[in-house]
Amino acid sequence: MIQRHGTEELERELRRLQEQARTRRSVDRFARAAVEAFVWAVLTGVCMKLLHDSATLPSFFYPLALFDLFLLGDACRQALRGRAQLLEERETLQRLRALRAHLGIDPPPEVRP
Repeated sequence: MIQRHGTEELERELRRLQEQARTRRSVDRFARAAVEAFVWAVLTGVCMKLLHDSATLPSFFYPLALFDLFLLGDACRQALRGRAQLLEERETLQRLRALRAHLGIDPPPEVRP
């Protein structure tokens, strides 16, 4: 069997990229950001209701407001990290598709219907 130069390295890279493409960590980050944003919205409503209706603020208002701010910050951070991971995943997938086309596993994009 005739082997082209560099095929083994390309196949090792293909296996590595396939392993990376199987795990989609950005989905977990976006899900966490969505849940935190929902809880943040609910707690913001509770805090606003307490501010509006209470003659004197209850003692649990300040810890609740701090937790609300923490949720907002963490939701934004998770969304930004998820976006960065999504961009990395897209690059990995593009490289994987190009490598599969180069190795002859998949037809090139121009030939696909």
